[in-house]
Amino acid sequence: GPGVDVVTDDPYAYPLPDGHADIVISGQMLEHCEFFWKSFEEMVRIAKPGGFVALIVPSKGPIHRYPVDCYRFLPDTMPALAKLGGCELVEMWHDEASPWGDLVGVFLKPAPTPKALLAERAEKFGGVEYGEFIASYLDLRESTAHLEVGTMHGSSLASVKCASIAVDPDFQLAFPVIGKKPAALLFQMTSDEFFETYNPADLLRGSLTSAFLDGLHLFEALLKDLINTERHCSRRGVIFLHDCLPLTVDMTTRRHADVSAEGAYPNWWTGDVWKIVPILRKYRPDIRLTFVDCPPTGLVMLTQLNPSDTTLARHYDQIVDEFMQIELTEDTLAQHFASCETRSSVDLLKSLRKEQAD
Repeated sequence: GPGVDVVTDDPYAYPLPDGHADIVISGQMLEHCEFFWKSFEEMVRIAKPGGFVALIVPSKGPIHRYPVDCYRFLPDTMPALAKLGGCELVEMWHDEASPWGDLVGVFLKPAPTPKALLAERAEKFGGVEYGEFIASYLDLRESTAHLEVGTMHGSSLASVKCASIAVDPDFQLAFPVIGKKPAALLFQMTSDEFFETYNPADLLRGSLTSAFLDGLHLFEALLKDLINTERHCSRRGVIFLHDCLPLTVDMTTRRHADVSAEGAYPNWWTGDVWKIVPILRKYRPDIRLTFVDCPPTGLVMLTQLNPSDTTLARHYDQIVDEFMQIELTEDTLAQHFASCETRSSVDLLKSLRKEQAD
């Protein structure tokens, strides 16, 4: 009819995504709906968390088929529907004096709690394991010069095929890190000592095309590694950061000894390197951040690098002072996750393979 934008084949499946609308209004419709409760559930689905569903239904009046007329609704309907949809009934009016005895209900779709948001995000970390993703990504991008800070057992380095440098003050290699690489240079020292002594571009005879930074789990250390790494990178290079999407507040402690041995993720430790995300957004908005759903705690992929930019280096002390005392709560961790929409690692690799094929 006039003013109708969408006609759906299934009256209980609207062609709209979850959380689509700020408000969903249905007036004088549910009495004509054979399974009105299914229709209400669909309205709740397409409402945003924190959004509203408003219903107007008759409680009396003559039969008026369009094409059917199945129900009249009494006031107890509204709390029952709220219970069905997991909503809060915030307002209800019953106009008993009107010819149709109109009953009005306004429902609030609750926003998920921080714990629910984090649980949902943890489920999304079901993509390609981070070491496998990095190796596949670099292979498809034909990386020629790779740097890894924080190698330890060597699991992430082992799958990389291009010439590589690995820096770790205490190698405990348990994987064949040479693999198919044309060259692999291992430096058993701190990353500060490495960058003070060596130029990775000289060692690999060309600018870095990729890097994986997974050293100390302290944001100021990762920030320094990032500063030192970017200045040796190609502008088309990529830098991967680990542990910037922690699943609980407990795992973000600055001391490994303080990590909880209980809960859903016992002994998991990311440290406070998550702070690199807001730091880059504030001080280097030119760098592109891509969040990838690699388990266990995601990957952050940095592109659009600028090796000549000195912003982070010039403001290093200021940044450390500014962010040192910031700690996460469940609410702020949920906000952090909400601001870091993850992309599918599987889809990213598929897209790269398609580019290569084309």
